[in-house]
Amino acid sequence: MATRKGATSKLVIKIAAGMNAAGKATYKQRTFTNVNPALTDEDFLSIGNKLAALQSEEVGGIVRQDAASIITG
Repeated sequence: MATRKGATSKLVIKIAAGMNAAGKATYKQRTFTNVNPALTDEDFLSIGNKLAALQSEEVGGIVRQDAASIITG
């Protein structure tokens, strides 16, 4: 049976950075690491929206990234 070990989460806020030569929007990222992986998606979104409100540039998205090792045991 496979199990997850060492789960981590980070919150990424995509910030508008302008346009490329083809006229497509480009983005920078603000990354917040070591976020409790036990938080619900609703909690992540709530925190992300509050942090997004502090940005001076337009926010293009809020992303949750989870990672963990998969081991057999």
